[in-house]
Amino acid sequence: MAARVVRIGTRSSALARLQAERVAQRLRRHHPHLAVELVPITTQGDRDRARPLYALETAGAFVKELEQALRDGRIDLAVHSAKDVPTRLPEGLELAAFPEREDPGDALVLPAAADPSRAAAPATEPGPDGGVTAKGEGGPIGPLDRLPPGARVGTSSLRRQAWLRARRPDLAVEPARGNLDTRLRRLDGGAWDALLVAAAGLRRLGLGHRISAPVPPSVLLPAPGQGALAVEIRRDDAAMRRLVAVLDCPEVALAVRAERAFLAELGGTCRVPLGAWGRVEGSRLRLRGMVAGRDGSPWLEDEVVGPAQDPEGVGRALAERLVAQGARTVLAAAGGGAAAGDGDGRRP
Repeated sequence: MAARVVRIGTRSSALARLQAERVAQRLRRHHPHLAVELVPITTQGDRDRARPLYALETAGAFVKELEQALRDGRIDLAVHSAKDVPTRLPEGLELAAFPEREDPGDALVLPAAADPSRAAAPATEPGPDGGVTAKGEGGPIGPLDRLPPGARVGTSSLRRQAWLRARRPDLAVEPARGNLDTRLRRLDGGAWDALLVAAAGLRRLGLGHRISAPVPPSVLLPAPGQGALAVEIRRDDAAMRRLVAVLDCPEVALAVRAERAFLAELGGTCRVPLGAWGRVEGSRLRLRGMVAGRDGSPWLEDEVVGPAQDPEGVGRALAERLVAQGARTVLAAAGGGAAAGDGDGRRP
């Protein structure tokens, strides 16, 4: 009997294909009777690289075409970066698995010429609270302490932009779109003095040595779902749900569900600075979240701890706490909407 063919939809970028291939490898390992193939699909976010993400009119700029292919039956599942998935899914689709999470934090990257030792191997080690300790030198160095006055920093995330402007108002914060390898080439070519990007992409591509200074969640809260993958299927495909169950990491799923619930409760678009980070601690789930003005002021940040088996309730509770502190006013001023994040669109 012919093996069943499972078609995995993925964006066509090198990082997206790598992430999807890792999912494919796990499916092949657990289900050797399957024939698994990747189906690369170009999304609006891939095509429109001129405008920053928050300027795109379409919610889910990196997932909409994949979801349409899933609904049309051209693919059997889609692998997304969880932070790109809107909180309200199209009718008939569901997120069925969240595999192991990569580093959820951000990373400051300097040009190779300015940090030559990083062209091949790490030269710094993690320090307390996201600082780094240079080998052979003294104490911790804050991530932004490595930048001279007026340095140009590339990032298109409003959350990262707000943090940069709050901590270092002297910096020139500039948009930086394109695939990660493209941004690194532009950085090394002199387009910016530094990049601020998600650490997960660098690490997954084997480029962790390019991280000049980590910016962990203890320093800057990540976008909801950052560092995690999400596997989306058709809701009526019970057989596929059983197949992808082996991919799911329960603790990651609980944390990301709480982060997404927080995002959904606040409106959830990429047009405002918003971050959240959840951690399962035994039977409890700790969730920390923030919202800010585009210039980093005001900056509202708080934390709740609740039952791990009610991640949506924990997310809503944190959102309500920040709303009581004025979050809706901050977000409306920052993004022109009721509220919002670094992901796209208000979809649960």
